[in-house]
Amino acid sequence: MLKYPHLFSPIKVGNVVFRNRIFASPTGWVDIKDDCTLGDNAIDYYVEKAKGGAGAVCIGECQVDKPRSPRGNRCIDLLNPFNLFYLGRMADGIKRHGAVASAELSHCGRYGGAAKGPSEGTVDGHPVTAYSTEEIYDIVNNYVRSAVNAKNKGFNMVTIHGGHGWLPEQFFSEYTNQRTDEWGGTREKRARFAIMICDKIHEACGKDFPIEFRISASELSQGYDVDEGIEYAKALDGHADIIHVSCGIHGTLSNDEWQVCAPTMFQEEGALVEYAANIKKEMKHSLVGTVGSISTPEFMEEVIASGKADFVNCARALMCDPYLPNKARAGRDEDIIPCIKCMSCWSSIMTGLLVCALNPRTSREAQFPLVQKAPVAKNVVVIGGGIAGMEAAVEAKRCGHNVILFEKNDYLGGGMHCEEKVPFKKYFRKYLEFQIRNLDKEGVDVRLNTEATPAMMEEMKPDVILACVGSKPAFPPVPGIDGKNVVTAQYAFENPDKLGKKVAIIGGGLVGCELAIFLDMEGLKTDVIEMGKVINAPGLGSQGLAVKRELRRRGMEVTFNATASKITDECLYYMQDGQEKLIEADTVIVATGQKPLDEEAFAFAPYAPEFQMIGDCSSVANILNAVKNAYTIARDL
Repeated sequence: MLKYPHLFSPIKVGNVVFRNRIFASPTGWVDIKDDCTLGDNAIDYYVEKAKGGAGAVCIGECQVDKPRSPRGNRCIDLLNPFNLFYLGRMADGIKRHGAVASAELSHCGRYGGAAKGPSEGTVDGHPVTAYSTEEIYDIVNNYVRSAVNAKNKGFNMVTIHGGHGWLPEQFFSEYTNQRTDEWGGTREKRARFAIMICDKIHEACGKDFPIEFRISASELSQGYDVDEGIEYAKALDGHADIIHVSCGIHGTLSNDEWQVCAPTMFQEEGALVEYAANIKKEMKHSLVGTVGSISTPEFMEEVIASGKADFVNCARALMCDPYLPNKARAGRDEDIIPCIKCMSCWSSIMTGLLVCALNPRTSREAQFPLVQKAPVAKNVVVIGGGIAGMEAAVEAKRCGHNVILFEKNDYLGGGMHCEEKVPFKKYFRKYLEFQIRNLDKEGVDVRLNTEATPAMMEEMKPDVILACVGSKPAFPPVPGIDGKNVVTAQYAFENPDKLGKKVAIIGGGLVGCELAIFLDMEGLKTDVIEMGKVINAPGLGSQGLAVKRELRRRGMEVTFNATASKITDECLYYMQDGQEKLIEADTVIVATGQKPLDEEAFAFAPYAPEFQMIGDCSSVANILNAVKNAYTIARDL
């Protein structure tokens, strides 16, 4: 008997069979070639999800009307014959592995750069003019042409993006549609555009050709509410085969409300499920899908079994582990790479990449085969059991090497270990447990409470030394910094009960701000100063925004442009705008970054033919860089 019988129950929609209820949500592909066509990397990225067992795989950001919806050269043009060639290869790859291939039909309308939408208005201060009736019919026709092209190239289904403020939602929302003709003035007329798209596609592609329609159940603070979102879904009932329920509009997605649409570590799993559940109650014909940082098969099963939704749409979970469906079906939950909701994927998209902090193969599937064996087994020593050390040891062992890992402490995890008590870091704890299991399962010789020394390496004579010795806190030259009331962020995470009632944190980076949130949860009065102008989150801007939103939600603020000047037993003094100010504090916490232990690593360089420094001892960065470099270097051995 399956562990998750509801999640893995097949279902037929139209003439299409889905092997399970897990859909790979549409994620755009940013690494499009200069001629706006897809390369092999894109095909491999989407096909990997089909190999991993998803019931359906959706290709994101497919434009149906590029001249009226320009989004630069990083979106697929479904009316471009050159793109269709590559999409045909992609659809074939997805289907041959047993998944349903879907293409997302997208039109940005007033947010696309063509300065046109359902009604006149402004976007970011720029004027928007209204479409003519002739243009509207032409756009509908382009949706249909795009769907037909997708079907002809082998796609089993299309997903119409009618949420997040894209064009169908712009027509439905009275906030962006003030027309008084056949396309506006009443709820029924505002819904006409979306309904017509569905009906015309069914006419052209067949009634049995499924249409998934993404909607926003609420536009949040800048648009319609949940009640109106339910009416949006009811208008589509029976016209779309599946209603995919999200939330938010483009305007809110550009500020911190986008984190409601893409829940962060500060929110519970499945934060948007109730939106779908409320809509599911009203549906007479259409099935319902839910989305929103759903990452564990236990939760997915509960959603389907309870009848809150018929499908679960996953983006980040399947980027982190595209084989999640296969592993869950086989009852191998412990082997699923747990998404830690670190927002590395969101942050990377802004820089033209699509990566995952914990899965180095994401977007590079062909470059790194799932299984790789080294031609010669080597004796490898890994020094340090932090994030980089564990990843390097596990991957080196999988490649067939003999691996010993030395860790001077009685625990693994390095700097992440200190966050065990932090509620919103529970997924980080799962990841540490996951890696510790991998070390044991792969048979890595782990030696805790053992500090490696150059003398030991000279005696052992390994073929390879991988130095992953990490970093140490960097203390600014502030009078009083060596006081008894001054502690590191690591100490504060581990000992919140020993800090007193009032604390001041020097450093408004992710560590300092996340610590402030944790201490606020513990009931401490916490103040943060930062010498810069914004929260310091290099490479992880999306997580910085998430932290900013959580601070605001808790009524907390960071004092920017502030430089610590001195510390006494009772206060932290700082300079701001040429004036010295103070914060009363029982404890002052230093969170001003880390200093690489490079000299410690250098000491091991002479004692093996191959030597590499990985992680913070080479360059202090983040978990994404530590895992990526450790994995790649281990494969290079």
